[in-house]
Amino acid sequence: MEHDSNTTLDFLKFLADPDAKKYFGELDYYLKDGIHIQEYGDQIPYYKFLKKHKYNLDKYYEYYYGINLKEESLQSDSYFFLDFKTSSRGKLPSAYRDVLKNKYIIVGLIMYKIIFYEGNLELNSVSGLQEMIRKDYEEYKEGLIRLLAQSSSDVKLDDDDDKIDTVVLTALQNFRRLGWILLDHDYFETKASFQRINTVYEDIIPKIDDIIASYQ
Repeated sequence: MEHDSNTTLDFLKFLADPDAKKYFGELDYYLKDGIHIQEYGDQIPYYKFLKKHKYNLDKYYEYYYGINLKEESLQSDSYFFLDFKTSSRGKLPSAYRDVLKNKYIIVGLIMYKIIFYEGNLELNSVSGLQEMIRKDYEEYKEGLIRLLAQSSSDVKLDDDDDKIDTVVLTALQNFRRLGWILLDHDYFETKASFQRINTVYEDIIPKIDDIIASYQ
């Protein structure tokens, strides 16, 4: 079937933007790798390109890959991402099918509860977060370890606190890769895009303690 380039594929006109050659190739790689793009640091030019062409880029990803480019915001900070949750991702090459392991999602749920549900908004220390998780779940430590072990073969029931701390740190490193947080040694700071945890798992976060306790 032939397509009228002035109608059906008119959304491809974003490629005529002089900035497309400079930014789109790398931006496309970032988005397919699950990274969230926002107006911060070295992401600023990519964010501006997305903001300028968001309608056509959404059509592009929907047409070629069956997925949607989404823009969400927290207060005045907005961010872009490809919404893989609404797609089988079947049209994406396997090299781009990168998802968070369940154990990191579990850490994210606990982290979100501690910071936003319990009001620890000033928490910005990795070691502080690790200690808080160990302290909060001391009574349910076996359940937490069992839950992590169920979602990963490299966490065993006889693991000690150091192994739990390692899972937390690795989760934060993955969140940084996705653009959800800033991470610099012991310092971390959540970005607006960390709200994706709440968007996707809003109904689970309030129940996470009960879920962990059930694994005792």
